[in-house]
Amino acid sequence: MKTIVLAFSLFISVALNAGTFPSGSPSTTNNDDSCDIALLPAATLLLPFFEVDVAAPQSVARTTLFTVVNTSQVPQIARITIWSDLGFPALNFNLFLTGYDVQSINLYDVLVRAVIAPPGGTSSSTAPGSRSLPNDANPNFAANAATECSINPGPVPAPIMNDIRNALTIGRISGCGTNQIGATHANAIGYVTIDVVKTCGLSFPDSAAFYNDLLYDNVLTGDYQSINPNAATGNYAGGSPLVHIRAVPEGGAAGAPTPVTNLPYTFYDRFTPRATPKMDRRQPLPSTFTARFIQGGSGGFSTNFQIWREGVTGAGATCADYPKNGGSAMFVTDVVRFDEHENPTGLAPCLPILCQPFVPLLPVTSGTASSSSFYPPMTNADIGGWMYLNLNNGGSAAYSRTRASQNWVTVSMFAEGRFSTAVDATALANGCTPATASGATIGPGPNTVP
Repeated sequence: MKTIVLAFSLFISVALNAGTFPSGSPSTTNNDDSCDIALLPAATLLLPFFEVDVAAPQSVARTTLFTVVNTSQVPQIARITIWSDLGFPALNFNLFLTGYDVQSINLYDVLVRAVIAPPGGTSSSTAPGSRSLPNDANPNFAANAATECSINPGPVPAPIMNDIRNALTIGRISGCGTNQIGATHANAIGYVTIDVVKTCGLSFPDSAAFYNDLLYDNVLTGDYQSINPNAATGNYAGGSPLVHIRAVPEGGAAGAPTPVTNLPYTFYDRFTPRATPKMDRRQPLPSTFTARFIQGGSGGFSTNFQIWREGVTGAGATCADYPKNGGSAMFVTDVVRFDEHENPTGLAPCLPILCQPFVPLLPVTSGTASSSSFYPPMTNADIGGWMYLNLNNGGSAAYSRTRASQNWVTVSMFAEGRFSTAVDATALANGCTPATASGATIGPGPNTVP
């Protein structure tokens, strides 16, 4: 259980054939040149969706917990960024992890009790374990890392934490005035990124300074749990691994754009400095998924799709830009529901003279029931099936090129108001696959319109 230094900031077609790498056959030094997301130690972890009831007592409040593990004997620093559901970076803090360390974070503690890893965390001066290397043994740490990572966070001042809660509930934060940087909902909703860095600094992933701190060691793993202990509204819990996003190639000092990755674009593509694109070297995420659902029946079954989507704002976004991450630019290319008898149902067509065609929209992160009107309706008595989700939004002006947007889907299933499970949806292709058009043949890999 390790150090945490709290930092917060209130600020604010040419299709790329990514099925092969630009240089032809992939080359590698420390790992595979791969766009396939796997459950392997990684340089970045993604918690795609969280929800915390910030108004209820902790005994009955819905919350989300996550755990970060350092799988190496070398100490590491993980920077945690908490984002709103419209992709605004609202809060960050750092975890100092000794070799083989593990740290759990309860987001209720952070957002309501205003503490991180109570009773206050430890520091980089904490003695490592018997099989761990010394706390200064990471050659890629900044010279001042020991000093910057020795500060315990202590309680967060109430006005600041109130501001953060507002950002995640009513979508307003003092530094942005009346601009909406998140949607409005009773519970705090957003997502979390966790990155290996060289020091306990203050920079966010949407700033150039962050990429001078970012490291490339694939050493982190982790999981998360969503818990609703309130018998009246849920009384269930479920969990899944965090999304593990590897650096390709791995290793090396911070701030170094070389060795150049063979990835066609990267997870942080929207934010990396334009002079050194792909500087983060993180694998991109896919855009097409298949997700199982079950809803109704004697067991009271229901399914939620928790969906993370890449926003359209990039580095230098102003407060006024964030509504774009929940607006018309966040359209969904295609959704098809298949029932248990293989009957497909798409989004209902609409004659322009009678009504406006329905174009589904989803913000950067959301939790939506499979029975929602967002998805095509069931047309018979079946209670199960699967959903085809092409979540590509067509890219944005934040990039210098057209490509598929990145996404992730987690399927949470519930029954009888007391049973729950969560599993990642199956990606039909990886993040390097060219965009699939609306109406294309559904199937694995880089599909084309017949």
